[in-house]
Amino acid sequence: MTSSFTQPLSNSSSHSTQFECKSISELPQVANEIIDLANQLNKRIWILEGDLGAGKTTFTKAVCAALGVEETVSSPTFALINEYEGKYDNQNSKIIYHCDFYRINNPSEVLELGIEEYFEKTEENGNYCFIEWASKIEPFLPEEYLQIDIEVNQTTNSRILIVRSL
Repeated sequence: MTSSFTQPLSNSSSHSTQFECKSISELPQVANEIIDLANQLNKRIWILEGDLGAGKTTFTKAVCAALGVEETVSSPTFALINEYEGKYDNQNSKIIYHCDFYRINNPSEVLELGIEEYFEKTEENGNYCFIEWASKIEPFLPEEYLQIDIEVNQTTNSRILIVRSL
C-alpha cells in the first residue's frame, strides 16, 4: 500500500498497518485508506485509542465525511453516543454510531445505554460504530473489531495511526 500523502510504515499478514499523517489536509485520504482496509476485513466496529488530544474525534470527523455524513460531527463526550446518517458505497443510508466513554466510571453504565444493541445493529445492518476510550468498557466489547491507535510524534507533530484487526 503506497501513497503520496502518507507512508505506510508496515503491513504484515496479521492485518497491522501503520500510517503517518503529516498534516490535517492528509486526513481525508488516510480515512479513505482505513475505510477500504476495514471493508476488506469486514470490520464495522472500530476502537480508537490515543491520549487526550491525540486526534480521535478529528479522525472520526474525517471518516464520517468520507462515509457521506453531511451534518456536523462533534465529540459525544457528554451525550456518550451520537448517531449520524451516512450514505456510502452507493448503498442505502446507514447509521454511524460515535461513542465516547471518557466520562464512564463503571463499565456497567454502558449497559443502561444499550451498548450491546448498538453492537448488534452495527453488525446486522452494516452500520459503523466508532468508540473512543473503549478501555473503560472492556468487559462489554465485542470479540472482533478494528483497533486504531493514534500516537503523536512530538518532534514533527504528525500522527501515527496503527491499525490492527482484532
